[in-house]
Amino acid sequence: MIESFRYHNTNCFFIKNKSQNNVLAVDAGWPCTFNEYKRNLKKVGLIFEDIKYAVVTHFHIDHAGLISEFQLAGVKCFVLDFQLSFIDEMERIIHKNDEYKEYKKIEKDKLAISTINDFNIFLESHGFNGYIESLNSHSEDHIGYFSDEDEAIIGDLAPFDQIMSNDQKANENWERILTKGIKVAYPSHADTICL
Repeated sequence: MIESFRYHNTNCFFIKNKSQNNVLAVDAGWPCTFNEYKRNLKKVGLIFEDIKYAVVTHFHIDHAGLISEFQLAGVKCFVLDFQLSFIDEMERIIHKNDEYKEYKKIEKDKLAISTINDFNIFLESHGFNGYIESLNSHSEDHIGYFSDEDEAIIGDLAPFDQIMSNDQKANENWERILTKGIKVAYPSHADTICL
């Protein structure tokens, strides 16, 4: 079952493995909000030390802003090989904002770089009931998480009733989601979508 909390108008997601002893965080909040993020974990019955792994739907500041804090706290942070080149642009934007003066850069050499296939093997071998796929309509580095319980984390993929007919990528993403029999979709900036 996918759990989430919302802060600063962004949903952060959590998935427990089968034995309930390891948590995967999907998305890692806003820069310089680590204490706020940790306080919000209480809403889903977690403490930060429960999080063992993290992956982000894409490298925008509202989804990956705390990855460096996660690294410092000992969380194994994954980056998909095709996401790696997007980190510098995100950090360039963060550094332009005076609000984020205390931001700590991501230590790229300490990230667990993986292909989608290898990450899905990791998920299966560590007891997580799901897998990831590219959902590249919002950005080229965007992924979604699909659970075996017919739930999906769709990140910044727009709700299907808000997509223009000529938005080919978004329509293809939704067609795949619906073909998989997903019954509940979790967007990052909207309410849960029941399909």
